[in-house]
Amino acid sequence: MLDSGWMAGPPAPAPPTRRNTPLILGVAIALIVAVAVAGALGFRSAANPGGTTRPRATSTLRPGSGTPNLGENHVVVSGQAPGRWDPALVGDAGSAGALSQVFESLTALDAANRVQPALAASWDVTDAGRRVTFQLRDGIAFSDGRPITGDDVRRSWLRVLDPQRPSPLASLLGDIQGANEYLSGSGSAADVGIDATGAQVVVRFRRPAAYFVSAASSPTLAVVPADLPESASGPLLPENLVVSGAYVPESQTDTEILLRANPRYWAGRAPIEQVLVKTSLDDRSPVDVFQANEIDYVPIARDDAAWIKYQRDLGPQLRRSSSLSVIYYGFTTTKPPFDSADVRRAFAMAVDWDRLVRLDDPEAIPATSLVPLGIEGRGSEDFSPKPDLEGARAALAAAGYPNGKGFPDVTLVSSGGSYEEAVASELEQVLGIHLSVEVMPFADYSSRLDSDPPQMWTLDWIADYPHPQDFLGLLLETGSRSNVGEWSNPEFDAAIDRAAATDDPVAQEAAYSDAQRVVRDQVPVIPLRYGDSWALSRDGLLGAAETGVGFLRYASLAWDGR
Repeated sequence: MLDSGWMAGPPAPAPPTRRNTPLILGVAIALIVAVAVAGALGFRSAANPGGTTRPRATSTLRPGSGTPNLGENHVVVSGQAPGRWDPALVGDAGSAGALSQVFESLTALDAANRVQPALAASWDVTDAGRRVTFQLRDGIAFSDGRPITGDDVRRSWLRVLDPQRPSPLASLLGDIQGANEYLSGSGSAADVGIDATGAQVVVRFRRPAAYFVSAASSPTLAVVPADLPESASGPLLPENLVVSGAYVPESQTDTEILLRANPRYWAGRAPIEQVLVKTSLDDRSPVDVFQANEIDYVPIARDDAAWIKYQRDLGPQLRRSSSLSVIYYGFTTTKPPFDSADVRRAFAMAVDWDRLVRLDDPEAIPATSLVPLGIEGRGSEDFSPKPDLEGARAALAAAGYPNGKGFPDVTLVSSGGSYEEAVASELEQVLGIHLSVEVMPFADYSSRLDSDPPQMWTLDWIADYPHPQDFLGLLLETGSRSNVGEWSNPEFDAAIDRAAATDDPVAQEAAYSDAQRVVRDQVPVIPLRYGDSWALSRDGLLGAAETGVGFLRYASLAWDGR
């Protein structure tokens, strides 16, 4: 694949949301490739059916000293402070979005979610998808002037697999030869199939993985300097942080982060010199802050968007972005009662999931599978569970709990959402069981999913790259670190392997469809709805639209006429 000539900016104008016009959800994806990642693997976000902004990482930062003096060429945006400044150590969407501005990966996703060259100028996929060779751009450097080499890429990626401190998204590299062995402590770094010679990086895979050029765009796989300070593992900005991305962080307070354009960025200095990221609005409404002209771009709740689109002044400044994300319920399948597929089927058939979604938001799109709309190869079949009250009762009886008799205490845990109480109510009415609901702060909830998953849980999974593997393989394949419910099914795994073994789009889609039919029958998860996001963007600010993976790329922002 040769350099397409794509640049990070300047951008084209972002189209406004038209008033009194039907809203269309859909993203054009131009890349057809083959598979992989967790979080980055699709990044975790709190379940967010109400459309509120993503939860913020909680941390104690140094006291603020007031807004710094800004030059004429600046923009003020609302964003999240990263929970850590080390990209290998983050697994939430907010932190990843922040770090994607300062650390660059080999590839990047453009506004249409197509894979484009970034630090890599080109790549070749050979050996039937089992080998990818990246050629780095000539003359690329870190922000302090040190050259970026293939050795920097290899070292950065091995940090993600470090068995002493593995990345929460280590599965991004799980198909590389020797990666899982090194991660588990049974192998060595020398045996990992990442080879670097000068400006060339060769990646060898245990199975076909042409998808990897897309996965390489993940912020988790960004290139960092060899002397990245240990303090980057925390929420405080290290002094004089050396970066590989479009912006260099200058300062951080408890309410904002100041970024300055990196003159050594591979695409040249970004069109906007300074970006002031407001990480706190002091409990003020985002709409009020925008109307007070204190901010140029701010995400807003879906409920606010519902009335703003009809406003004469604010309506033309409203933006809607389709998100390659899915909200879904999951079961921990390694212990009763959800080790029984009949119990899971009973839960799936007892609730009219589409109705719940539309009652909460008439414009929402109920999920027809775990893979969002707009992703090539997802298939057109409806793989979602359908309500069947008698079938639900029969399945529960087949599992040994007729009319709910003897069914154990079960708790549905989430970080807050619109549907949990309604789900519990319908299950009690139809199946005669009691489902408790527990809400936890997102940070605590995410940690619990990693260490001790509850019986039933919910996640909002945001794609790290546009491919079915980012949802099916990473979330459900046997042994995946992102398979929260630890479900395992040989038929499903075989279908995922078939998808990985071919670069024929038709055969690959057929294999993924086979995998989704297994999911529909065995119900390890219940897909609920697909995501979107809303924001207010100042007139004249070009390029202000999130990609499908939920990031606003600051390097693509520019002021019209400046």
